[in-house]
Amino acid sequence: MNIKKQYLYNNERQIWRIIPAGSRVIIEERSSENKVVFFNCININTGDGIFSDIQLDEKFWVGIEAVEDDYIFFHKFPKPDMPNHKSIITFDINTASVLWKNDELTYLFYYDGKVVCFKQLFEKRNYFLIDAATGQIISELGDDDEQINELRQDAIEDYYAEGYLFPVEFRRDLTPETEWEKYLHNYVQKFVIKENVFCVTVDELLLFNYHEISEENKYNNIFVAVDLESGKVLMKETLNKKIENLMPDSFFVRDNLLFLLFEKTKFGVYLITN
Repeated sequence: MNIKKQYLYNNERQIWRIIPAGSRVIIEERSSENKVVFFNCININTGDGIFSDIQLDEKFWVGIEAVEDDYIFFHKFPKPDMPNHKSIITFDINTASVLWKNDELTYLFYYDGKVVCFKQLFEKRNYFLIDAATGQIISELGDDDEQINELRQDAIEDYYAEGYLFPVEFRRDLTPETEWEKYLHNYVQKFVIKENVFCVTVDELLLFNYHEISEENKYNNIFVAVDLESGKVLMKETLNKKIENLMPDSFFVRDNLLFLLFEKTKFGVYLITN
């Protein structure tokens, strides 16, 4: 197995979210101090810009619900201090423009070119099916939660079929059985590691990150990639230095691409090959 660096993204703003979507990556960047949010889009393979520094009418209290096909679905908040979502703002990635808005409905999930959404009533929700391209209501689905949950399950299965791999926690207190578990078990005995290790395997490739105790009782967030067949360490990178809080969600894999989040403002993309 081999890992080759493709590019490093650094816009010198705090990265809030990284969302791969087909041949593109959507990046949400926020400044809590200045109360602004920017949205950028790059080519997933090259890092070349597709659009940059997009802002909506609402400059801060807006977020991404989902990125599906050629659409970004944004939401607003009922109040700045409330986590609930409201409204649907549909953005066309190809034209870098807003297609349609609906302030009466709230996004739930995307399925087969359509948006499943709802209107909150006093004691129940009424569900609707909307054409993603036009914003037109296709049908009212009533308040049948069971039907909606069945559709949602299909949408979840479609999402995970897209080739994502997210790290899972390795329990060092359990008896190791597989080769990669034995490798990690031996590895953590050699270092002063805070809490548990988070890992994922891709064929014979083991990817994991952990936190070692650094100066002043702070932590360094370390990422390691190992070829299990040869036992060779292919990569070892310090993602964050002297941090006060643990950051387990520091990498993920989409198909044959590895995404590594460095510090708060940049991420690297690496190609995994046999």
